Amino acid sequence: MTGSSMTKGPWLDLSGRIAAVTGAASGIGRAAAMALADVGATVIALDRDVVGAHRVADTITAAGGTSAFHQLDVTSEEEWQATGEWIGKTWGNLDVLVNSAGVVFSDRIGDEDIEPYRKTFAVNVDGTLLGMRMALGFMRAAGKGAIINISSAASFSGSSIMASYGASKATVAHLTRSAALETARCGHDIRINSIHPGLIQTAMADDFYGIYERVGPPEAVEAVMTTGRAGRPEEVADLIVFLSSDRASFISGATIAIDRAKSA
Repeated sequence: MTGSSMTKGPWLDLSGRIAAVTGAASGIGRAAAMALADVGATVIALDRDVVGAHRVADTITAAGGTSAFHQLDVTSEEEWQATGEWIGKTWGNLDVLVNSAGVVFSDRIGDEDIEPYRKTFAVNVDGTLLGMRMALGFMRAAGKGAIINISSAASFSGSSIMASYGASKATVAHLTRSAALETARCGHDIRINSIHPGLIQTAMADDFYGIYERVGPPEAVEAVMTTGRAGRPEEVADLIVFLSSDRASFISGATIAIDRAKSA
């Protein structure tokens, strides 16, 4: 057909791609690392929990995949630089970055203590920005790549008890759009998207349950925050894999909710 091309082979195949995942020791990050390995990517598990990252890398390797791990505090510019240098020396390239590391605290605009805001933005915003800067060094040289930033459905509305979390995730979405425009206008085939999960069954969900304890037990919280159930990390990972692949070749700068219509 004129103006189109047929992609042959498996629906999703990331064989030969190098993919780095932050927050890979648990939750969405772990699920993303496992799913990327399942479609052939070499996965670099990054986390300040080096034991957890090591465990994920070992699990991938034991299943026949290729993986490595590296300790990383995403708030540290120096550690990001060292990680980039290590990736360059080891593989010489980086095709995919998933910025999954994140934190949530309860805070209000009127609070006297500003530390929850600073900690939230340090991980959720600074960590994402520093990760994109590191990855773009590789991707601009190659002329292509994919970055997936994990934002949150909490970015779509205000909150009287999680002001900084939602604000930080909205900032992630804005930085994503800005970076996507920047790379597209430079002529690079680098796709940068943000995905916005609702309540997902992870350790962070336990934090949400604690923050919303006034609502009641977890079942009551889920009734308020979902349309019937919380999501599974693997469901988010499937979207991450798709956006990492050539099947998503025309998707960049997108803000994609994955919350079973809760924010619809």
